Amino acid sequence: MFRLLIPAAAALLLFGCVPAPEDSGAGLVRTASAQPAERPAASAADRPGYQRLADIPPPPEVPRLERTAPALDLSDSFAEVARVATPAVVSLLVEHEAAREMDPRFERFFGTPPPGQQMGRGSGAIVDPGGLVVTNHHVVDGAASIRVTLADGTRLGAEVVGTDPPTDLAVLRLEADGRRFPYLAVGDSEEVRVGDWVLAIGNPLGNSHSVTAGIVSAKGRVLGGDYQDFIQTDAAINPGNSGGPLLGLDGRLLGVNTVIQVAGGLPGNIGIGFAIPSNLVRRVYDDLASEGEVTRGWLGVRISELDETRAAAFGLDEDTRGALLEDWSGDDSPAKAAGLVPGDIIVRFNGRVIETSSDLQFAVADARPGEECEVEFLRDRRRRTLPVVLAQRDFVAAARLAGEGDAPAERAPAGRFGVLGEEVTPELAARLEIAFTGLLVRRVLPGGLAERAGIEPGHILVEVNGEAVRTEADLRGALASVESGETVALWVARRLGSGEWARSFVFVETPE
Repeated sequence: MFRLLIPAAAALLLFGCVPAPEDSGAGLVRTASAQPAERPAASAADRPGYQRLADIPPPPEVPRLERTAPALDLSDSFAEVARVATPAVVSLLVEHEAAREMDPRFERFFGTPPPGQQMGRGSGAIVDPGGLVVTNHHVVDGAASIRVTLADGTRLGAEVVGTDPPTDLAVLRLEADGRRFPYLAVGDSEEVRVGDWVLAIGNPLGNSHSVTAGIVSAKGRVLGGDYQDFIQTDAAINPGNSGGPLLGLDGRLLGVNTVIQVAGGLPGNIGIGFAIPSNLVRRVYDDLASEGEVTRGWLGVRISELDETRAAAFGLDEDTRGALLEDWSGDDSPAKAAGLVPGDIIVRFNGRVIETSSDLQFAVADARPGEECEVEFLRDRRRRTLPVVLAQRDFVAAARLAGEGDAPAERAPAGRFGVLGEEVTPELAARLEIAFTGLLVRRVLPGGLAERAGIEPGHILVEVNGEAVRTEADLRGALASVESGETVALWVARRLGSGEWARSFVFVETPE
């Protein structure tokens, strides 16, 4: 509640309620019937200092146009892009079949409907004059109906042509009845530079067809998950912008706005938003528009980055880069069938240079199931090549493609490895539901390398520096030639669930 803190007399004056003054002298007797003398109404022109705005001359000091012209030119550019692109942007009102749980990364962006409500908002971009719209999967996931509003206020229905959860993209078809729509051209995200100006158009918080501007803050952002190569921008995007376009000053779609980063639990924009790059949009859109689903090749591996520490552990130059094969993702893995083994470092795939795990993910995704691909890799410091026939990836059953992120190993204070273990015999392997051998860790001694490397009871040491380990004697033998200060590569299996194990490399430096 607001409260006016005004003195009583001032309040009376303000609201025109001041009582008539009492008689203060002779000849000033006033009767109840007396009326005050009428005063002629003052014209506006008689008021001190009044002039019509049109008659007021410009101030003596105004901004010098030669100094503001560049900004005015940029403003004209923004206005022109908005004028051309806005008609091709749509606002979405989505009714969901039932209450649903949303990926936490998207809750802050798209907004979870309040209890008892099944409606959500989003945005989209028309990319085909026949009425095909690209948007986010999380916007239309589980949709019972989709209502679309165009920039001119026209309202239409829409149907889902196909969605692709791994990339969070979807394609809709507007109920067009032969109508031709304004549409956006899809640009080349490889040409986008950090620092380039971009515009976002969408439906933030229900404010349809809002335009905001910013720059490209970064490229190649990964937030956790497969097939991520986000463009980061500081253009203001908020809940409801999901699925809307990120545009260059040439009016081309450079990305699809998808998620924002928040601080302190606040759902509003803090200048950190992410868009799916247009080159990935084009690849997924073509499959969804033509087939209703995305077909990707599957190599069947769990991989991780090869950094300086890991390269040194494999006896490679510190600047060697590639995708480290941590494990196969099943007995039916095409990589396993072709002869690739954990510890191999993939450096080329079908002629494409592989420097990161994301490079390999996208290279494999661009190939087709049944296609024979050439994989170039490093094993025992030697460069080798194998042909691999890719399979079709099942996104429900397949293991996570990216390997676990291992925390940097700390220097161990003690010289001993420090584990007590048990050989994995065939009987024990059957009980553990595994198809490999190793040394089952029963106890981790304090202060040893194993503790510092994060080894825990229940883990299985499979290899140490490329040597198979089944007994404590094997472990001591594998470590016998390791000198102080060297990095040891451990291949460790961790149990994920009943009958499900994941093997990954852990690296630890021996003390000086």
